[in-house]
Amino acid sequence: MLYFGKSEHADISVNELTGFCMMNNIQFYAESEKIELYNWRQMNEPDVIFIIGYAHKISVEELSGVPKGIFNIHFGQLPQYRGPSPVFWQLKNDEVQLGLAIHQLTNKLDRGAVVWEKTIKNEEHHTYNYINQAFSQLQVQGVSQILTKLNSKQTLTYKIQAETEARYYKRPQLADVIINWDTMEAKEILALIKACTSWNNGASTLINGHELKILDAENASLEANNKSGTINIANNKFNVACINKQVLSINFFYINNTCIPARHAGFYGLKNGQTFISKI
Repeated sequence: MLYFGKSEHADISVNELTGFCMMNNIQFYAESEKIELYNWRQMNEPDVIFIIGYAHKISVEELSGVPKGIFNIHFGQLPQYRGPSPVFWQLKNDEVQLGLAIHQLTNKLDRGAVVWEKTIKNEEHHTYNYINQAFSQLQVQGVSQILTKLNSKQTLTYKIQAETEARYYKRPQLADVIINWDTMEAKEILALIKACTSWNNGASTLINGHELKILDAENASLEANNKSGTINIANNKFNVACINKQVLSINFFYINNTCIPARHAGFYGLKNGQTFISKI
């Protein structure tokens, strides 16, 4: 059975899910009010519940009576990445390994014992959207393994989270997605670009009173002699100086609701010697 929670930020429509469930003989219910979740549980009496991306806080007491447990799927390592946007923060922090976990649901956000976890290597091509798609596939593997154990009456391993290692990250705000050319090394900027692509259309920066977002960039084999944030456009290359004499070569950027190849930067008013603003 699939219970679809009401959310203003859902990335799939009720109609799409209804059609999918009908084709695959899956019982489907679309929520209008959050109170309906508890009524749905009482009417259907599921043996086990898995929750992913539900927009509202759930009262475990009101949802009690599920014999094999209630589990939350969290796209972040626990307890290091608690909070609503763990993929963003793992990428922004340039973690070597990116993780997801399935844990017991409790009344305290992301604090239940972990019953399954998986990590993958953070690769250069990994972006926010890519990792969410990859984790969507991996969560199926985790749910399947848990169900196999439950159905064969095997005991699940419950790993209590170490509170000394716990960190909570809020949903990213404007200040979290803006490049600070005065303090951020090229490596940090590249990590932020990955974390912002493509949900935010790239990492944000400011120039000439306008917001420009960098969608793709790479290290350039040059040494910067200018102030950090200074633009150098030459030979179809759009380079920007960073601290420690590093240089980033911009490949794609987003401005005026348009994705632009960097070789066309000059047509959008960007010139040699201009400098990006580091602060709002």
